[in-house]
Amino acid sequence: MTRDPAVAGTVTLADVARAAGVSVATASFVLSGRGGSRSAGSAATKAKVREAAAELGYVPNRHAQAMRTGRGGGIVLTLGTLDDPWAVQLTSQVRDDALAHDLSTLVLADERWFEYLVGASADGAFVTSIDFVDGGVERMRRLAAATQTGLVAFSAVMEPESFDVVSSTPVLAIHRAYARLRERHDRVQMLAPDLGHRAGGTFANARARAFLDAARETGDGPAEQLVHVVPGGSHDTYLAAVEWLSGPDRPEAVVCHTGYQAVALRLAAARVGISVPEDLEFISIGDVPANSEFFGPISYYGVDDVFARLSSIIIGRATDREDRPGVLHSFDWEFFPGTTTRDHE
Repeated sequence: MTRDPAVAGTVTLADVARAAGVSVATASFVLSGRGGSRSAGSAATKAKVREAAAELGYVPNRHAQAMRTGRGGGIVLTLGTLDDPWAVQLTSQVRDDALAHDLSTLVLADERWFEYLVGASADGAFVTSIDFVDGGVERMRRLAAATQTGLVAFSAVMEPESFDVVSSTPVLAIHRAYARLRERHDRVQMLAPDLGHRAGGTFANARARAFLDAARETGDGPAEQLVHVVPGGSHDTYLAAVEWLSGPDRPEAVVCHTGYQAVALRLAAARVGISVPEDLEFISIGDVPANSEFFGPISYYGVDDVFARLSSIIIGRATDREDRPGVLHSFDWEFFPGTTTRDHE
């Protein structure tokens, strides 16, 4: 019989265990985010425990659970934005994979990851903006010392400590993208977001710096004038790209700072009536999810099977935190030709 919701708060873990015909320890494993453990029993046992919990209206006290087990039942992705298709695709992958381990997926859409995670009871966290915020490296170390969360740092400058590090720098890829387009065009430009909210702004960003270096090494410039800075966000980038492509200084070859900008540029080209790749070639730095490619695949430099690989690392760290030393995961970038460059022809 379903418990009256008015008294659902009186339901205990022991009540659930009794209704499911299992021990309190087994019920605890299943309902505390540790369902992937063999101690949680078979799939049928887990199903019985969850059904009993739903029938009785049992709601676990996550705070008490975290204090007791060190596990809060969730993975936090500190992505800083929801505007990038890359971030959305990663979130979808982790969500699907984490559910098999009874873990929920939460997204932090700002860069206050230290302040949030130091007081959270997350099982795992993927921290992405370490290299781009003031004191990011030191904050990561302080966070690792202050929490039991299984941490994965996305950084080109850190080494593993008590946390894993994913090193995936696009610097060489940007140089190669510049050279690839420069073979066919006298002028190659970068479409970059306004990063005025970050230390040093757009030109201090590693991707912009790599582009400037590539232009200078080729003897092109002034290099800073080759970077077309637009407001951040997909919609504002699209509007700015329409204006750019409609103006007298319309580009012929563009390296896009990130995937969402490449999508916006492709839509803007269709709106203005510019033929791609005949009159405009461009390359994305970073994967562009297929469901964002409305006019065929976009040429990009990225990491093969990146979302599944990242998800596996993040969930692995969340589910296995017992005195495990940090591991360095190095991701190499390669070129994937699409319909926005002439390579596919």
